[in-house]
Amino acid sequence: MSNLTNETVLSKDGTVINPDLNLIEVIETVISSLDEFHNAFVNQTDEGRLWKFTYGSVEAWVQITGVAEGDTFSVWSPILQLPVQHQDRLLEKLMRMNWLETLEARFALFQSQIVVVSSRSISDLDVGEISRLITLVASLADEHDEILQQEFSSVQPS
Repeated sequence: MSNLTNETVLSKDGTVINPDLNLIEVIETVISSLDEFHNAFVNQTDEGRLWKFTYGSVEAWVQITGVAEGDTFSVWSPILQLPVQHQDRLLEKLMRMNWLETLEARFALFQSQIVVVSSRSISDLDVGEISRLITLVASLADEHDEILQQEFSSVQPS
């Protein structure tokens, strides 16, 4: 991980929301504890910061769009490339799992992939929630990726 500068979260009027919470440090600490292969990287752009790390058999991504109250914290992990055989059955299964198993995360369709994702405003985001959401998404993805890939094999374009 790169050594990034400290940033605090500001409300819309510019006041400090939580002066003790440094989103960047917290995210990097959580990723460092989960990244089994120590190959995480971070990229900073005008749209915020983006981290990528490996957890088990999956790649997980963490993004913050900024550090102001209206900015977003997102975690996602691709688990299955589409199209697959019996796609209707897959989508029904994922909808049921969303209700029964995923807690604050969910299965979603992003471009041509099934991902596990959690996203929320950084307003009132605390250290425990950052850790929980990153861990939850990475764990759910790692738990389900190989099972779903075996059950719903890819369809090769003709």
